[in-house]
Amino acid sequence: MARKQRASRSEGSEENRSEITRWLQAISPENTNEAIRTRAFKALMIVARKDPDRLLAHWADLDGLLRGGRAFSKFPAVHILAALAPADDEGRFERSFRAFFALLEDEAVSVASHVARLAGEIALAKPALEPRITRRLLAIDRAQIRPDRKDLVKAYALEGFDRYFETTSSKKNILAFAEAMVTSKSPRARKAAKEFLTSRGAG
Repeated sequence: MARKQRASRSEGSEENRSEITRWLQAISPENTNEAIRTRAFKALMIVARKDPDRLLAHWADLDGLLRGGRAFSKFPAVHILAALAPADDEGRFERSFRAFFALLEDEAVSVASHVARLAGEIALAKPALEPRITRRLLAIDRAQIRPDRKDLVKAYALEGFDRYFETTSSKKNILAFAEAMVTSKSPRARKAAKEFLTSRGAG
């Protein structure tokens, strides 16, 4: 009986790994079918939030998507890794930190912007990394991004800062970052800055 139970668990585990592998292949740069990519991305996000252990073993595959390929593969990878960060207790994200935040300068503004926004989730999940994350976001002004795109990324960075503002020791620097955006040429950046400052009693 015990042997059958072990065999059943093993078969179920193999099925899980095979399913995860198929979904990861679907979001890889080699797959250009948008409908399949979208379904796989949604499925992987559900797993990342509800059963992260199933995906943590595939961290290297997700990390690889950060380091090459196309925007449509990087985009799901950053979201999935951010969702997995709270369950990571083996320093995986710490090892992926540079590759993850290097995407703040990605040529695809959708990728760069979402990395800036997801930074807030990472800071909450990994408090020890918060000072590094804050410095990285505050340095967006020095990033190699077109000025119009840079302001959009900075607007998303304010959303990231908003997640952990109350617990950071860098409040003054973050407020100065927001204040400098009030005169931005980007309507979205100006609005984001004013709303952020108002919510902090500095508007």
